[in-house]
Amino acid sequence: MAKGPIHQSINQKITQSLTPASLTVTDESHMHRGHAGVRDASSAETHFSIEVVSEKFDGLNRVQRQRLVNDLLKEEFSRGLHALSLRCNTPSEQ
Repeated sequence: MAKGPIHQSINQKITQSLTPASLTVTDESHMHRGHAGVRDASSAETHFSIEVVSEKFDGLNRVQRQRLVNDLLKEEFSRGLHALSLRCNTPSEQ
């Protein structure tokens, strides 16, 4: 299955900014079709699950880690991204 522009952008931005030891980005948009929050979405790519392991999360709590990822993806939210499910760990937490 071809990856859309938002999916590709998420991968690129997280890879460049967080140099992750591992990164999995899964488009779960198909599971949310018809959901009131995305019914009139401008993009078919609305929901993603992201699992990222990065040393850049050292010293940050869970909320700070998630805020960091959300801040990286502000442009994607303005282009139709609606929701993220995030799992952000350090290498020692694996």
